[in-house]
Amino acid sequence: MNNVMDVETYVPQDGDKYFFDANIWLYFYCPIGNHKKEIISKYSGFLKKALSNDTTIYVSSLIASEIINAWLKLDFNILRRRKTVKDNYKKHYRGSSHYLSTAKNIQAVFNNQLLKISTPLDDRATEISLPDVLSGLDKTDFNDCYYHHLAKLDNLLIVTNDADFAELDTGVSILTANQKLLNLN
Repeated sequence: MNNVMDVETYVPQDGDKYFFDANIWLYFYCPIGNHKKEIISKYSGFLKKALSNDTTIYVSSLIASEIINAWLKLDFNILRRRKTVKDNYKKHYRGSSHYLSTAKNIQAVFNNQLLKISTPLDDRATEISLPDVLSGLDKTDFNDCYYHHLAKLDNLLIVTNDADFAELDTGVSILTANQKLLNLN
């Protein structure tokens, strides 16, 4: 069973190691994803507490990929709904001036903010059993399954608002403001 804790009441301990899920990073930095201010404030309050202690916040290449891809797809979908861009992401959006501007903003956020408060984490692909990760696909997506195994291997606390993490029972600690996850305890 996972150990699910409330991100608002959890007190960061010196030596804690955190793995922030992509949704948390998007809450903090993606200006077009800034729609859940009451939730964002809970996680940003926790971030401030974590940064004031001797803790480490890790970011992996898989999380970076997930953040960047989600941000760009969100931007594309907004433009598509406004009829500012046609429906083909690769043909009409990628390479456009709007895409290039958004990509430049993402790069600035990573270089000037996210990477300044986080530490790169090796994804440990050679140490994680891919069949074990794939066995969770009936419950959630590949990345969430992988993050669970990575967290278990590196003794990381996962900070997420994603209720899909309730579906995986790998014995990791999860910090969240998501009531669905919190009601499992």
